[in-house]
Amino acid sequence: MKQVIATLFVCLLATAIAFGSQENTQKKTTKKKARPTASRVDKQLTELKGAIDAQQLMIQQLKQDLQSRDSAIQQLQQEVNHVQTSATEAQQKAESAAAANATQQSAVSTVSSQVTDLKSNVETNTANLQQTNKAVKSLESPLAIHFKGITLTPGGYLEAAGIYRTHNENGDVTSTFGNIPFSGSANSHLSEFRGTARQSRFSLLAEGKINGWKASGYYEADFLGAAPTANEVESSSFNLRQRQLWGQVEMENGFSFLGGQSWSLITTSRTGIIPRKEFIPDTIDSQYVVGFNWLRVWGARVTKKINDHMWVAVAAENPETVLSVTNPPAGVFGFNTSPNAQSPSSQFTLSNVPGATGISTDVGPDLIAKVAFEPGWGHYEIKALGRFFRDRINGSNNYIGGGGGGFGAVMPATKKLDVILEGLVGVGIGRYGDSVGADVTLRPDGTIVPIHALQTLAGLEYHPTPKWELYAYGGEEYYGRAAYVNAAGMGVGYGTPLGNNTGCSIESPTATQPCQAQTRNIWQAQPGFWYRFYKGEHGTVQYGMSYSYTYKNTWAGAGGLAPKAIENMVMSSFRFYLP
Repeated sequence: MKQVIATLFVCLLATAIAFGSQENTQKKTTKKKARPTASRVDKQLTELKGAIDAQQLMIQQLKQDLQSRDSAIQQLQQEVNHVQTSATEAQQKAESAAAANATQQSAVSTVSSQVTDLKSNVETNTANLQQTNKAVKSLESPLAIHFKGITLTPGGYLEAAGIYRTHNENGDVTSTFGNIPFSGSANSHLSEFRGTARQSRFSLLAEGKINGWKASGYYEADFLGAAPTANEVESSSFNLRQRQLWGQVEMENGFSFLGGQSWSLITTSRTGIIPRKEFIPDTIDSQYVVGFNWLRVWGARVTKKINDHMWVAVAAENPETVLSVTNPPAGVFGFNTSPNAQSPSSQFTLSNVPGATGISTDVGPDLIAKVAFEPGWGHYEIKALGRFFRDRINGSNNYIGGGGGGFGAVMPATKKLDVILEGLVGVGIGRYGDSVGADVTLRPDGTIVPIHALQTLAGLEYHPTPKWELYAYGGEEYYGRAAYVNAAGMGVGYGTPLGNNTGCSIESPTATQPCQAQTRNIWQAQPGFWYRFYKGEHGTVQYGMSYSYTYKNTWAGAGGLAPKAIENMVMSSFRFYLP
């Protein structure tokens, strides 16, 4: 800015000098032409002086402006310097604050880390304390026993049951559906009342590992054995009865092998094909409900888990043949009531006990196959059964096969309601029904004839709350007629229309008035409930009641006599389950 003003000043000065020189030249020229007067010269000098004064004033003004500008520039520079100083100070303060903040953040982070570590230590110590408390509690009241790498889990329950039947069955807590007394017989006029603890049950589950395989064994027993010498005159001296006793190995490839006494493979499962996951009706009655397919016998089973939705299994199980004829003709052997089954005496029978029976001599085991599906809603299965019967007639053996097919389904209609359906149809399948119908009968020549049969069951199980369990089952079993006439003109076989049924409806049947009626069909309806007073770490305490109505029809005999039998039954149970 100073340079601009200086340049402007020089230019003005040069202009003034040049103007003065030009005017002198003009004066000289004028003097040559004409000599001006003195007054005119004075006037020009005055004007020139005025111009110079004006220029001087302008120059002075320019200097003052320049000084003002310099002052403003200096003031601006001072302000800039002040701002720079302030910025520097602010930056230093910011850096100091950042350093302090970093230090503070580090301190906060350190404290936070220490708090986190302290919290983790507290949680770890709490978890350890809880584990210690559990360990102490398990030592004080263990749910399982650990012995040499094996986990032993005891189970079972104690029961006080009460039974009332309108017609006497001599049945205790195990009903005899197939033999309920006919109307008019002595027992139909006698009711039955009993209290019993015989269904009290004990169990022991053993589990362990063998080279990565899961091995398990299970034992279960109650007191419902019927030894010939047991009675209730002075004490209830009934046997400890073996219910289940089996071992199983489960491999990582989905195969499992089971051997021993267990629920038959024919029994419907609730989940997969897994031992101890069978569908067993919730009844108090240890004979369950008409139409239920089951056995508890020795068997060998192989199961393959295809995936989480499909299982297949095959089993060979202990056979036994139920003959429709109480006393086989002379010369016929091989059944549990035949002379060969009663002599010699053995662990199966005592030959000196009237009415004692042995076991049949079947040619081979019953063969069962099952496929189970769980597509995402419900459990479904298809079953197949093969049987092999044999007897001996007049010095030669007679063979014939039997069997059938069936299905089972456990469907969750809602979260609290399950629907159960199952059925079995075939020939020679009587022992698999809950009323234990006849498997076979005999022709006049003693050869075996398997009896056609159909067994069905439907059930509802409702769980409105954890304390309540409500159920209702209904089932029916049908046994087809297989009737023949022998050389003497007498009816033989099963359900013969020539049978003498006159003694079925009198109090004391005789030889001339016997009861030869045989079951055509039997059906039952059985509702009931359980209420759990307590369920927790100390076990389960519950009470239940059930009612059943059973109706039995028979094949009509001579004169169209077809006696019927009706049973009304009420049961109650108070149980304590081990935890």
